[in-house]
Amino acid sequence: MKLMNYDKKDLIYQNMRADVQRAQKKPQTYTKTQYGILCRLIQQKKVTEQFFNFLLESLFELKDWKQLNYEQMYELIHVLIFWNYQTKKERTNA
Repeated sequence: MKLMNYDKKDLIYQNMRADVQRAQKKPQTYTKTQYGILCRLIQQKKVTEQFFNFLLESLFELKDWKQLNYEQMYELIHVLIFWNYQTKKERTNA
């Protein structure tokens, strides 16, 4: 068997244990844990409904957050965690 006929990614995954390959599959929709993280972030960061809807429409062109898939929910959580919540006045004074 010649290695040059295979993609590097395929060769790597062929040499993994079977149980690890199954664990790597991502769910099609967001997970319960992601939902919990999102809820806590909204409460902690005091995210308004208007801002939340703005993010949904701008990032994913969606109006309902329940339509998010796993990757989109991950991205939304990432944005909410690292968003600069300071007002413009606070940013210029710092």
